[in-house]
Amino acid sequence: MPKYYGCPCEGCGEPLTLKDDIVVCPDCGAPYHRTCYEKLGRCIHSPAHAAGYEWHFPYQDAELRTCPSCGERTLRSEETCRCCGAALPPETEADEQLNDRKAAQDEQHGGFDYERFYRQYEQQTMDPLHRNLQAAFGKDELIDGIPSSDWMTYIGTAAPAYLNDYSRMQLQHTKISLSFSALLFGPFYFFYRKAWKPAFAFLAAELLLFVPTLLQMMQITGSSLSLGLSDSTYVVLGRVVSLASFALMLVRGMFAKWFYRKSAAEHIRRIRAEFPDDAQRSVVLSAQGGVSWGAVLGSLLLLMVFGACCSMLLGPNLDVLLNALS
Repeated sequence: MPKYYGCPCEGCGEPLTLKDDIVVCPDCGAPYHRTCYEKLGRCIHSPAHAAGYEWHFPYQDAELRTCPSCGERTLRSEETCRCCGAALPPETEADEQLNDRKAAQDEQHGGFDYERFYRQYEQQTMDPLHRNLQAAFGKDELIDGIPSSDWMTYIGTAAPAYLNDYSRMQLQHTKISLSFSALLFGPFYFFYRKAWKPAFAFLAAELLLFVPTLLQMMQITGSSLSLGLSDSTYVVLGRVVSLASFALMLVRGMFAKWFYRKSAAEHIRRIRAEFPDDAQRSVVLSAQGGVSWGAVLGSLLLLMVFGACCSMLLGPNLDVLLNALS
């Protein structure tokens, strides 16, 4: 049977039927009516998720029988099927009806029930990613109004990991999702992911935080452009820059996936507007999405140019600076 049909909804306790719109918690697998889940706003087992809680099918095989009307399994103790609502005849009579139905199907398909086989195969191989997306974004799997298929084409090979994170963020109503790549590599993460706006914004922020250090270097080397600030002022500026750098690193690491999501959504919408044909759009999404080592190398070259420009502002006493650094 489909794993959740006939099981009680974790929100209201009523059985989940064939007609219900069922959503599943991506963390523990607990099933809900969609309306119940939306009313709760989260899984009722969320406090136990960190401890590894997993939902389990609540019934034993001995408690179940097969419904002759829908072919799904339901409780022996009830008079109506929990899956389709049909009245259940005495179990011996039900078994005869089910055997007759199976025999007719086997005869129709040359001795093998292909319909049942493929239905069971589809149920057993249901993609967990799509189950998570449906739980978070609905049956149409529209993330920010964009089909998940376009997201997967645009993001590339890392799409399952990102879309799973987006599903969790959607269900938990949060923008936070830790990215170690963004935490360690800074703006280069966004250049690698072709998220141009956050890439240049974080790069500009890093360069701005370098300004106090540059001013101090200009003063040490006797540059005519130095501001002549006191040493105590530079100490205070250094502490402020250290705190700001740490805060910027945390923001980058905690919100990087959300920034990337917004940047990617903007690009995908533009491509969808320009290329309504599915085949052409898929090619363009794949070409303009994905990752770019060239962008990373370009950003490094940009930093080298910036460093060269900064060196031109230094004064003639470079040996003093070298002695201070050593």
